[in-house]
Amino acid sequence: MVKQLKYNLTQGPIFGKLFKLSLPIMATSLMQTAHSLTNMFWLSWMGERYVAAAGLVSMFIWMSMAFIILCRTGAEIGVSQNMGRDEPENAKSYAQHGFLLAMIIGVIYTVAIIVLRVQLLRFFDIDSEYVRHIAQQYMAIVALSIPFNFGHTVITGVFGGYGNTKLPFYINTAALALNIAVTPLFMFVFNMGISGAALGMVVAAVFNFSLKIWAMKWYKNRPFEKYTFFAKLYWDRIKQMLHWGIPVAMELAVFTLLHMLVTRLIASFGQGAIAAHQVGMQIESLSFMIASGFSSAMTAFIGQNFGANQFARLHTTFRVSFIFTSSYGVFIAIILFFFSPQLISTFLDDPYSIQIGINYLRFISFAQILTCMEGVATGGFRGRGLTINPSVVSISSNITRVVLCYALAATALGSDGIWLGIAITMALRSTILIIWHKINVAKLPKLDEPRNGPFVVDSK
Repeated sequence: MVKQLKYNLTQGPIFGKLFKLSLPIMATSLMQTAHSLTNMFWLSWMGERYVAAAGLVSMFIWMSMAFIILCRTGAEIGVSQNMGRDEPENAKSYAQHGFLLAMIIGVIYTVAIIVLRVQLLRFFDIDSEYVRHIAQQYMAIVALSIPFNFGHTVITGVFGGYGNTKLPFYINTAALALNIAVTPLFMFVFNMGISGAALGMVVAAVFNFSLKIWAMKWYKNRPFEKYTFFAKLYWDRIKQMLHWGIPVAMELAVFTLLHMLVTRLIASFGQGAIAAHQVGMQIESLSFMIASGFSSAMTAFIGQNFGANQFARLHTTFRVSFIFTSSYGVFIAIILFFFSPQLISTFLDDPYSIQIGINYLRFISFAQILTCMEGVATGGFRGRGLTINPSVVSISSNITRVVLCYALAATALGSDGIWLGIAITMALRSTILIIWHKINVAKLPKLDEPRNGPFVVDSK
């Protein structure tokens, strides 16, 4: 038996529904940012080398997100569209397939990076033997959290597709609180150093995973009355999930690989530049984590309404969302530009590193306005199953980023050339995607159609 759609996003006030759906996701993103900054703060107490080591390992954690997103996207779109069509049995099947794929891929990825960690970290050609050593130590432990992150992230996507983002928010909050509490305990009380920071992430991931397993099986407002995690896999379901998920996964995988090339370039300016960039990115996540969270909410919201052929509701949703995200982007841009010295100096004390971090935040500050708006376009495409569109734009812009950063870094700008290259390609990517989205949305019908009417799937 499968429950009827309790969290119906196809009726009621649009902004109220969308805000209630997106607020827990964005709040979780803010807490994740706060958690990352807290970890960075504790590592900075140990020295710049530890910040740099954690920054190198983060590249491979980001890479794992490509595979997580592949599974989550397929599950979230499958659940949201089938719930909107009032076909809950199909929705449950997508949830099961997403979870099983996530666990299989997560275990394989974890084994691979533990076994190959020495060779993988050599790629960055960092000149400090000690930084390489502690990065290997950190990576071996933090990798153990990956399968649990795979599992609980897909369950979050299932709840989001169902329309319930509150429960994952509560669980994520509890897990982040646990991480923040135990990390300094492991690091300083038990004298585990950087290994303690990694162990804190593992403990939080296991805790998060366990609570979400409970939620899928026994929570009173769970999406499915009777749900089993181990179900027979069907190729047609896997094929459809791969069709939705591979473009998104490729987008993130290519971004991470190309970002590694940029990080290698940054490393040529010393470990201080790596540390400054790592801190700067964590601060910058105040915008892109919110944009990503809002995009995830948009995927579920648009998915249900598209599945129900509520086209007039889609048009209104896009207008309201662009106004909201651009306003937030302006706020973040002002913070990053004018308060960059105070933000960077909270985590770094070396004058050279601080200046590099300040320059980074100021260069990329006003591109955040477009980045936040980009989240609406991305969620709008993905909610309708058009995952290729944002991926094409993102991959193209990231290839351009590498070329531009290397070219500008070779000029008198030095490291500032890297930041300028990042800022230009951020703005270019967002602008193209927003325009493409507006052109695509203009093709949608202006009025609602019967539930069994035609679905618009043209991605041109």
